Amino acid sequence: MAMARQVIFSNEVDLYLDELTILLFEKNYFSFPGDAKAYVDRMVKYMRTYIGILPDRPAPQYFSRYAPDLYYITYHANQNTLWYGFYQQSLNIFIVRHITNSHIAAQYFV
Repeated sequence: MAMARQVIFSNEVDLYLDELTILLFEKNYFSFPGDAKAYVDRMVKYMRTYIGILPDRPAPQYFSRYAPDLYYITYHANQNTLWYGFYQQSLNIFIVRHITNSHIAAQYFV
């Protein structure tokens, strides 16, 4: 029997996502905390759904500082922002080790 695919977010990434929700609201990207949370939740849901389904793309060497042998997935949140989720794979277990966006990381994908 095949093992089911699991997508797990590291403790560091979970903390980052919690902080991101607060930051998005405090920086007035969203008018209500619930809207900021929904934005982050949509990104998490997308990554949980498609990591291990879409083809793996090796991460640029720069991101090996977060973990060895990383792959990445992209999530288009809107016209201005592309999110990158970096993950490791072991069998059917995918561990998200880092998340960043195009405003910060675009230079490493040239």
